[in-house]
Amino acid sequence: MAAVVVTVLLLATTAKDEGPEKVTSAASKECAPWRMSVYLNKQPTPGERETAFVCANRQHLTFNGRYAHIPDVHLVKLGRGLCEVSLRNDSREIQTVMETRGFVVNTEENTTALGYLCPALNRRRFAEEEAQRKRELNVIATAERRCASLLDRRPPTRPSLRGGATVWVGASGMFDVLEEGSDTDDLSSLDRALANKVVGAAPGDLTILTADTDTHVCVAVEAYEKRPPVEVEGWEKVVEVGYKSTDGEMVFLDEEGEVEEGLPDLAIHDAGRYRVRVHMRGAKAALADDGDARQAFLVIVYPGASKRTVVLR
Repeated sequence: MAAVVVTVLLLATTAKDEGPEKVTSAASKECAPWRMSVYLNKQPTPGERETAFVCANRQHLTFNGRYAHIPDVHLVKLGRGLCEVSLRNDSREIQTVMETRGFVVNTEENTTALGYLCPALNRRRFAEEEAQRKRELNVIATAERRCASLLDRRPPTRPSLRGGATVWVGASGMFDVLEEGSDTDDLSSLDRALANKVVGAAPGDLTILTADTDTHVCVAVEAYEKRPPVEVEGWEKVVEVGYKSTDGEMVFLDEEGEVEEGLPDLAIHDAGRYRVRVHMRGAKAALADDGDARQAFLVIVYPGASKRTVVLR
């Protein structure tokens, strides 16, 4: 089947012209409404589909360069054949098209261009995107339910402030505080965390390691005016380190550098020296199947001058 499709596509693109045939220019007025960079989500009416498809390819060379100047009619024939290939979604057939015609069917830009020409492809793409969106929302909702129990904890003494969040951890395998005035080239915070497998600190830089990457973890935070009692029951590891706040904004940041919602500024006395006690459990569960939001952290902060690292459990 793949060979037949490729043969049809080849004939469509190598047929000799019978008289002059139109080659729409990317700079033409016809193409003005179909600039992907500006009108990415605009969809053509039935009468506009072929023009929109041709313009998308003229502007972005979506097809291999060998098709840049073929007449519109042959470009449309090629597109309709590729629509059929895309809708069948046969990986071997798609690979054959890529190898013989130099065209990758399923890139985002190519799929958008083909969607102009064949609405069925768009309907399938939109359905897949909606299904993916629902899966992602379900993952987040499940993670938040799993983390809710950590926020129900009752501290033995009353903290000055507290908060909690379901935190997404990307490929770095950590979540951190990075204040203004910290040395972004200094990796000592990470090195110290690797040494005790939980937490490390440098001026303005606090690093907490997670067992897995690309996952949610449950994080609760508490700040105290003075040293609270040590709690180790129910935790796998408890490590306390000294930390210097360089600008008085001790907040955890997400992957985009934004403040994690639900986790307040822990520098209750502005810039200066603090002690940070990190409790961790669920490392093995986080590495199992369905390990999302299985690892939990409790981060306790209070004023303190000591720079020592103390492994409490």
